[in-house]
Amino acid sequence: MKRSVRNGHLAITFWIITTLVLTSMPASGQELVSVSDITGGSSVFVFRTSSKAAPRRFVSRGRAERSKTQRTATAKKFNKQYTALAKKAPRRTRTESVNPDDPRLPKVKTMPAAEASRLFAGVGEYYMDRDNFDQAIDFFREAVQLNSAYAVAKNGLSEALALKGNEELARDSRATARRFFEEALTYNANNAPAHFGLGEVFAADGKDGEARSSYEKALANDKELTEIYVPLGILYFRNGEIAKADDLLTKAIAIAPEDPETQYFLGLIRFSQNRNQDALAAFKRATTDDPTYGEAFYQAGETYLRMKKPVDAAVEFNKAIELKPDYFEAWMGLGAANYEIAKYAEAVTAYEQAVKLRNNNPEAYENLADSYRQLSNYEKAESNYKLAALFIERSPDVNKEQAADIYSKSAFMVAKQCEVNMARGMRCRWGDAVTYLEKASQFSQAGVDNANLGWAYFNAAREDLSFRNNAAAAPKLEKAKAALSKAVSGSGSFEAGPLVNLGRVLAEMGDYPGAVDALTKAVAKEPNWGFALNELGAVYRKQNKYKEAAAQFRKAASKEEKNPVIQFNLGEAELQDGNLGEAKKAYDRLKKMGNSGNAFAARLAQLSGGRIKG
Repeated sequence: MKRSVRNGHLAITFWIITTLVLTSMPASGQELVSVSDITGGSSVFVFRTSSKAAPRRFVSRGRAERSKTQRTATAKKFNKQYTALAKKAPRRTRTESVNPDDPRLPKVKTMPAAEASRLFAGVGEYYMDRDNFDQAIDFFREAVQLNSAYAVAKNGLSEALALKGNEELARDSRATARRFFEEALTYNANNAPAHFGLGEVFAADGKDGEARSSYEKALANDKELTEIYVPLGILYFRNGEIAKADDLLTKAIAIAPEDPETQYFLGLIRFSQNRNQDALAAFKRATTDDPTYGEAFYQAGETYLRMKKPVDAAVEFNKAIELKPDYFEAWMGLGAANYEIAKYAEAVTAYEQAVKLRNNNPEAYENLADSYRQLSNYEKAESNYKLAALFIERSPDVNKEQAADIYSKSAFMVAKQCEVNMARGMRCRWGDAVTYLEKASQFSQAGVDNANLGWAYFNAAREDLSFRNNAAAAPKLEKAKAALSKAVSGSGSFEAGPLVNLGRVLAEMGDYPGAVDALTKAVAKEPNWGFALNELGAVYRKQNKYKEAAAQFRKAASKEEKNPVIQFNLGEAELQDGNLGEAKKAYDRLKKMGNSGNAFAARLAQLSGGRIKG
């Protein structure tokens, strides 16, 4: 009778077996998922997070940087502000303006040097009043050459050089601008426009420390230069000094609420503070004031994602992509939004575009693989996981946990392809699963990796046993036992899964007391897990302890009333224990399940030798 029951399990179909899945999540956020094997049993794979977890996010530092257009616009706004302030309240001591047509000018060669110097400085002032900085520089320079001690000429030359440098900044000629700023500071070390300009040059070159120092000197020397608030605030934000950044950008937005750049960067600060509604309002205001501001649309999408509004997020990401079709981050965001609303085909489309734009980005490949996994396209999922792992390992700063997770999911793809292969009468690739999980264990010493490595060895052994290759199975069972024993020796909350697998391994090796102990511990950790209760009952059944087996199957059935596998096991155990009436009840429950239960009901009736009839 025992052999016939075993044969009955061989007839169980895949779609029924794969219903044995843990639906409750352990406290760690990890998830246990059952995978059918060739014998019709199931084993448990441990995901580090949920098997449907949101895709890995890609964070770009570039989001907190100004574009070239924004930098040149800032230079123009700064010059405009400074010259307006200087005309209203001069920032230096000036001399009387002299018209270039003044009749005294042709006589300068006969004048004392000091008098000629003052005359040339006056012409310099004339050109400064007309924002003609080239001519102003020439006349101030002449004045300084005539009298190097003349402070008015030196400061005038310094100011003209700085403002000319900012004109060059507005043309994005940073190298030329820098020469003007550095010369300006040789004549006046407290020249605010020159310090600002150097700050802009350093910021554009990615030299945040030097840029910050220059901006701070500029503001210290002229507190009315509020155009410095935004670039300096951005640097504070990038350096993690959120309070300082908030102070400056809040002041800037009070001065110019219609400025989209300021709204955008204030939105970044609010986003970093988890003030999502305020962040969204700022990004929305930025896109209203500038409908071409792709980065603001993108950040609005990121904010909607954080607010668990992926449908709204997708709208914003699509707008960003319309403005900038090669916007890698926006394609990644669109993929994430579609993934979260279970539009996996659309997620695949977005991530496929992302990997075309950046074909060495591991997150893009991993997210693409996750999307294919949800579509049950396990071969494409596995191939993209492999590419993700390849580029992670090439990174100088390898994210070991991410690499381990990718290799772990690659092994799970092998298992899912195994289910397909079995339906086609093909062998599985458990050797590849073992290789993947050995790699995962090299990157991470977490118990989950040993748990899954033991899972892979166990399934490889089970396949060998199904082909009566006991010699090949034996060492794999030993390795499975070692890995699983190591996995359950810690204190991880995911241990219920590897304990079930360990119980199955020990049962396969004939150590029934050890198997019962492991499965009892699994049930203690997850008392509502029908799958674990079912496996415990199966071990009792192997020992011909049908009363104990029926007790466990009964508990399992109470957790999963509509699971035909468990109902069949309960009926078979009751039948073996001589409880024909209880077996008949299980039979009746199976019949009520329709097609999913009819095959099991027929098998139970057959095992009863005709004592159970429909």
